[in-house]
Amino acid sequence: MVQIEVETSSFNAASLNKDSWLVILHANRIPPHIGLLINGNYNSLTIKGHELNVSIEALLKTISQKKIESVFIKLIKHPVFSLDHQLNMFQEMVKNFEQVKQNQATCLTPIKLFFQEFYAVNSINDELFFEFIKRLNDNSYLQTASAFNFNLNTNIVEFPFYSKEQLNEQIKAERLPYYKD
Repeated sequence: MVQIEVETSSFNAASLNKDSWLVILHANRIPPHIGLLINGNYNSLTIKGHELNVSIEALLKTISQKKIESVFIKLIKHPVFSLDHQLNMFQEMVKNFEQVKQNQATCLTPIKLFFQEFYAVNSINDELFFEFIKRLNDNSYLQTASAFNFNLNTNIVEFPFYSKEQLNEQIKAERLPYYKD
């Protein structure tokens, strides 16, 4: 497990309707799934393609019904760009990729582009989620974390450690029912 130290708080669904949040679904799985929630609008890149304009209500309903272990990490407010502009730009970044494919694009790929554009975080090609989140935390871009269907330790968030090979094998396995590569 990889730990990051960030302020934790109890889950409050209403708070997710504003500001920007990293959403980590299946937080204990290898790999977890990462999306971005801005002003209650969730977007991510998946095995099936683009997941755009998902309301927080719909996302929380799915999380609740499927009992998905989820972590929400609030990002520090950008000093210049509006949340609407950031949302529009992130949606365009997601659209740059057809879908998650091994050795090509992961759910983290457009998120790295977002942080490169808005937070000047250099994109490192082979960097995995747990390494990336640690870098965001080291640069004080993470404000607070809360969890749904998941217990957080006080001011500690843990994510599984995995290799690039494990990531690509999992992507390949998940793509099989949908696509023949």
